[in-house]
Amino acid sequence: MLAVELESMRGADLLLHVNIEEHEVFSELLPEKRHALLYPAGPEAPRGPGGDDIVVVASNNTANVESIVWFLREVAPKIPDIDIKIVGNIGTGVRSAAPEEYRRYRDWFVGRVDDVRRVYENARLVLLPMVNGFGLSIKTLEAMASGLPLIATSAALRGMQDDALALRDVTIADDPESFARALTRKAREPRRTEAQRRTSGVRAYFDAHFSQAVYRRNLEALVESLLENGRRP
Repeated sequence: MLAVELESMRGADLLLHVNIEEHEVFSELLPEKRHALLYPAGPEAPRGPGGDDIVVVASNNTANVESIVWFLREVAPKIPDIDIKIVGNIGTGVRSAAPEEYRRYRDWFVGRVDDVRRVYENARLVLLPMVNGFGLSIKTLEAMASGLPLIATSAALRGMQDDALALRDVTIADDPESFARALTRKAREPRRTEAQRRTSGVRAYFDAHFSQAVYRRNLEALVESLLENGRRP
């Protein structure tokens, strides 16, 4: 399949990649071609007024189920006095994969909501306990757009450049102990105001890399460069 894909790419004037890993891999596989990293525009999320919810947003797919099971087995027992809201239809997959953990934390599962934006609107902290997955995570982009502080594994920021790992308002925690410690510490902090969320480090990163305006500007520049060379995109 890779050989077929590479052969089809050889006819292109410009190859666009939506995450840093793909850009690096295909730049090595097809060094004779022109490559560009073009991040997609991420979904917007409200930046207030805020509430007291500590949230995880997850749909029911294999990578998310593995991540939530890891969180429930390894992290949750270390935070007995903190309540979490797990939003989305992930409950079905967790109940099948880890019935004991699902029963123990049944009250944490909110289920599917009609408007996930309201989840971020009323939250104070977002958890991204991802242990698997490929490409950019849309829910990570959405969490960044909210301007909320994030506790995340490195896998949650996959597909981005390394500077995302050092962002203000992002706490990276790749093992259960550090994740639990970060969560305990952050749960004690006062919730962010709307003004603080609008100017947070994660929101600034979203605006600089994943906003509609930046996507449009970058795409237009790439198209113009092709047209200047007498080529069609």
